[in-house]
Amino acid sequence: MAKAEASGTVTAFRQSKFKQDSYQTIVEPAKPEHAAELLGARVVWARKDGVRILGRVVALHGSKGALRVRWDRGFPPQALGTQVQIVP
Repeated sequence: MAKAEASGTVTAFRQSKFKQDSYQTIVEPAKPEHAAELLGARVVWARKDGVRILGRVVALHGSKGALRVRWDRGFPPQALGTQVQIVP
């Protein structure tokens, strides 16, 4: 895969039985077959008014190409289901 931007959809927070982590989310990339090549890539979520939250792909999640993203600040729950840009 060439070093080009990719996109993905934020699907959920990382969670366990009793806890939810607002600093980590699960992202489904548009091309899940290239998920392993995106480890360490930067992720940018931008709101319409210009607010941006930066994150980094830290691990794969499951066997279907999902990514686990750690954000620099807490991720807003209203943003679940929105698009993010993945910059290698």
